[in-house]
Amino acid sequence: MRSILLNLAIAATAFVSIARTSHAFLSNGVGRCYGPNRERSSAAAAAATALHQHSPAHQRIIVQAGGDRDRADDNEHHNSVVRRQWSAVSSSSSLIVAAGLLLGSACPPAAHAVSGGGLDYAGLDITGRDYSNGDYKGKDFTQTIAKAATFANSNLQGCRFYKAYLVNANFEGSDARGASFEDTSMDNANLRNINAAGSYFGQSLLDVGSLEGGDFTDAQIPTKTLKLVCDREDVRGTNPKTGVDTRESLMCP
Repeated sequence: MRSILLNLAIAATAFVSIARTSHAFLSNGVGRCYGPNRERSSAAAAAATALHQHSPAHQRIIVQAGGDRDRADDNEHHNSVVRRQWSAVSSSSSLIVAAGLLLGSACPPAAHAVSGGGLDYAGLDITGRDYSNGDYKGKDFTQTIAKAATFANSNLQGCRFYKAYLVNANFEGSDARGASFEDTSMDNANLRNINAAGSYFGQSLLDVGSLEGGDFTDAQIPTKTLKLVCDREDVRGTNPKTGVDTRESLMCP
């Protein structure tokens, strides 16, 4: 009966240690799932500690440290029994440690926040979503798939759309001052009446559907691209909010 209780105690202690550590680990959020020598190994470490504390060698040291030589001799037989019991459950204990390793290393994929801080919308698929009339100042849309999404009349100041997929996206009337549109796909995107002063564009600016009424004052556009942009028929009109002439903002002849 004593041997059965001992086996159960060893397994239960290790399991509880793993469960407590794993619960604390997951409660702290995925933000701590990094580095092979930090939280990833905490569950396994807890299990190993629990197993060591209940090992025969550890028990024998405790017994011998608290008594005299005779008591240690009297316990030698008991210790040999414990060692045999330990050998019988070692395979089960190894499985428990392995479970700890799995729990410690199983980090869920990093989540992308959609409001405030973090990576914002970076890498998300927001195809067809409506973000019109909103305030998204400084948000990160890096590599976002925003096909046919609408940002009409929204505050996009300082937003980063680097390598985003903006095909058929609608930016009409938006405030995109200082935003980055470099290396984007902007086929047929609507930039009508956009305020893009001080923004950054690449060659894809040639692919947009409309530039009419846009304010591109001090926008950073490759020289070769700018020359071709100025040849477009839709480079005309005046921005309704800033009153700036589109051609003049692009310094077109």
